[in-house]
Amino acid sequence: MPQTPTPQNVLYLPPGASPPPPPTPGIPFDRTFFERVLPQAVSAFAGQVSCGTPIVEITTVDGVVHYVHGISGIADTWVALHVVHKDDDTPGQIFISYQTIFRVEIDPCSDTRPRRLGFALDAIELADDEDTPQLIGD
Repeated sequence: MPQTPTPQNVLYLPPGASPPPPPTPGIPFDRTFFERVLPQAVSAFAGQVSCGTPIVEITTVDGVVHYVHGISGIADTWVALHVVHKDDDTPGQIFISYQTIFRVEIDPCSDTRPRRLGFALDAIELADDEDTPQLIGD
């Protein structure tokens, strides 16, 4: 009598829980990137170059460079960012679709760039019961 094959990738979740959505193929900058990778990368970079507030630049496919001060919200298809305009002191908030992000750069702070452009490292704290960073708000 032939045996029924058992699936190899079975995920058992508690009642009421749902699995996270699968990553969208071909999109390197997604929800996981902004929740886990970027905050850790910025923190590690700051320690390596002895820079308290590295500058995070996000370039979108339309060629616009956004100077990111912090992450204020994350959804499955977009990220909300606190930004600072390079030419003046005007802060802002933008919502960017993951599909439009072309490049993410982390640069050291320098004397030629104003200090206000730096990423707010002190606003990223790990939750007591989780390994995910808490996002900054207003």
